[in-house]
Amino acid sequence: MPSSFSMVITTCADKESAGQVAERLVEERLAACVQMFPIASVYRWEGAVQKAEEWMLFCKIRSSDYATVEVAIRAEHSYSNPEIIEVGIEKGASAYLEWIASATGRQ
Repeated sequence: MPSSFSMVITTCADKESAGQVAERLVEERLAACVQMFPIASVYRWEGAVQKAEEWMLFCKIRSSDYATVEVAIRAEHSYSNPEIIEVGIEKGASAYLEWIASATGRQ
């Protein structure tokens, strides 16, 4: 049975904008944790193959918060069509999933 948690993946143009997205999500208790790391991307955009150095974010969320998380990411994002993908967490260490629940709980 799938858990009630997900990971949202997004990419940002630079470390500063990635940090802004991450901080907003954690401060608003929409994500328990956001991991950020540099990546090299190759993709097709506007009819041509593009290459870019980007920052990838893994955001651990409650699945029920996905729509709000997407809105928050879009509000901070510089891309006109940002990657925002939700991947369901099928299983996880129970203590870790409990921590996600606690860190994203509304107070």
